[in-house]
Order: sequence, then C-alpha cells, then structure tokens
Amino acid sequence: MAAVLAAQRSHRLGEIELPVTIARAIEKMGFTQPTEVQARAIGPLRAGKDLIGQAQTGTGKTAAFGIPIVEKVDPNAHHVQALVLTPTRELCVQVTEEIRRIGVFRNVVTVAIYGGSSMDRQVTALKRGAQVVVGTPGRVLDLIRRGELRLDRVHTVILDEADRMLDMGFIVDVETILSRCPRSRQTALFSATMPYAILRICDRFMDKQAEHIIVRPEMRTVETVRQLVYFVAEQDKVAALTELTDEFGFDRLLVFRHTQIGVDRLTATLARRGRNVAALHGGLSQRERDKTLADFRSGKIQFLIATNVASRGLDITDLPFVLNYDIPEDADTYVHRVGRTARAGREGTAITLVGEWDLAAWDQIRKEVGVEVEEGELKLYHRT
Repeated sequence: MAAVLAAQRSHRLGEIELPVTIARAIEKMGFTQPTEVQARAIGPLRAGKDLIGQAQTGTGKTAAFGIPIVEKVDPNAHHVQALVLTPTRELCVQVTEEIRRIGVFRNVVTVAIYGGSSMDRQVTALKRGAQVVVGTPGRVLDLIRRGELRLDRVHTVILDEADRMLDMGFIVDVETILSRCPRSRQTALFSATMPYAILRICDRFMDKQAEHIIVRPEMRTVETVRQLVYFVAEQDKVAALTELTDEFGFDRLLVFRHTQIGVDRLTATLARRGRNVAALHGGLSQRERDKTLADFRSGKIQFLIATNVASRGLDITDLPFVLNYDIPEDADTYVHRVGRTARAGREGTAITLVGEWDLAAWDQIRKEVGVEVEEGELKLYHRT
C-alpha cells in the first residue's frame, strides 16, 4: 500500500522527481525529458538557493523556474508569493501561460501584469487572489506605487531575460522592485549575456553563494526550414523583394529590419506599390501591436515588416516564410528569426538578403550556425 501511495505522490521528468499534480501537467504539455537548463536549475531552485542562469531563449528556462515556483506556492493562500519580471508584454504573456499550464492541477493562480492593457482588469485579477505575478517592470512598479500590488510576502523573484530589460532601460525599475521585496526572498536571474549592470544586480541583490549555471545551446536551426541566401546590392533590395514575391507567391511574409525607421520606410515603400503591408515595432502602442499581429495571423495582412521585437517570444504558428531584409546582428538573432517559421513540425522557408557591406558578417553567422545555406539567383542581375 505504501508503494502505491508513493507512486501516486510522485513521477519523473527524466531524473527529476515531480509531484503527481505537476507530473500530470508536464505530461499534458508533452515534456518527456528535461532540457539542460531544467536539469541543472530545478534542483538548486527547489533547495531555495539563489541562481544565476546564463541561457538563451528557447532553452526551456520557463519550466526550469516555473516548476519550483508551482511546487512552493500555497494555492490556499490568496496573496502574491512569487514574482517573475520580463522585459516585454509578449514574453510576459508567454511565461504566464506556461506557468498556468504547469500549475493547472494545483489550482495555482497566475496573473499577467503589463503596460498597454487595462490596468483596472489587472487590478481586479490581483484582488481575486493570485499566488504568482508575471509582469513587465514599468507596470509592476506602477501598481506597487498605487498600493494595488504588495510584495511583502513574496518568497521567490525571477528576473527573466535580464539583459533585455537592461537594453530597454528597465534596470532602475528592476532594482526598485527588488528593494520592495523581503530580504529573505529567493532570487534567480536568467540572462543570455552578463554585462556589468547585470553583474551589479547579482552582487547587490543576490546571495554571494548563488548557484551559477551556463547553458550554451548549439546554434542549430530547425531541420524543416529551407534556408536561402541572395547576394544583392543594398539599393536593389526592394526590387529583389518584388522578384521573390513573384517567385514564391508569399501569402504571408514576416520581414525583419534593424531599426524602427527602416521598418517604417519599407512599409511605406511597399504600401505605395499597392502591397497589403503593416509595421511592427516598439514605437507602436500595445493596442496597435496586438491588432497588427491578430490581422497578420488571420491573413488580413500579407507583409509584416518588423524589428527584432517579433523574433523572440511571439508564437506565430503556420508561418511559411521569413525574410531577413537586413542581415541579423549575430548568429543567435539569425536562429531566432529563422525559428519564426517551420514551427510545430511544419515546413518553412527563411530567406536572407546579404548586401555588399554584409559579406564578412554573413560568413561569421554561417560559420557559427554551422549549416549549409542554399544560394539563390535573382533574375534582376541577368537582364540584357
């Protein structure tokens, strides 16, 4: 009988033993083996240690901190016990959904708090009772100052993609929020890179004996993505995009540019040529971004021109084509951009336009990614 009860109480994800309620959720989510970051982070986080995790997006880190959070919170206590800070609304929603799925059989309530959406609805959700809050720093700080969010009984704080919060100017807000949490809390920080400002946060707000793990995933793109490169003069890129549209018949195409002004200029150029096109970047309001994404997903928009805001954290399913109008900044960005297509086992095509000033950078990306990219030819260079 004791053995039967023990089997009912626990289960395993690889070598990680899980309570049966979490095991049921993980099984429903399709997890069978832990990723490296999960295998290395779950144990220390369960033990209450502070943790510094150097890991990229896509390594499974949400479950790495989500599982210990769900295990530790008391679903019968209707106050905030765990806080996860994220740099963007999109990542906030994604993390919230994953923690909700992990905690579904424990009745753990997780609430998303982010700017650009109704504050009243978020306050109402908090007042109903939430054990876990996932939020962007600006909105979290607003609600703290209004007295609508209390963190005095928080036992776990997670800083997710801390380097991106630094890049977006949130680091002072993050420090203020941490100063409002109990000193006895457990703190974990995940970041792809460790610039000085992030190390300063670790030094000021985390245990000196914090566990430090580094996960370096292979720079591999999805096998079902057909990857093409076209070498084209910068001044000919619009003509190249027109030719490729005729060749591939893009029904929906996600196009990446470096800057907001570059996105706006290309959007205007294509609109003047009669294309069904929209822009997506951080300069738009949250409502505008949400509507644009909804219209693109539904097929109302054919061309979506975006900055890297769309390369991470956005779940755009069954997207057949991605095009790098501007060469990605590095191999990691290339992998994430290409990863917007060929999701959930589907096939997809990723196209990169390489200008005359980009040859050295492209050689470095191709070397780090470690895959052969098919070289295409443009008819615009073969006209007589």
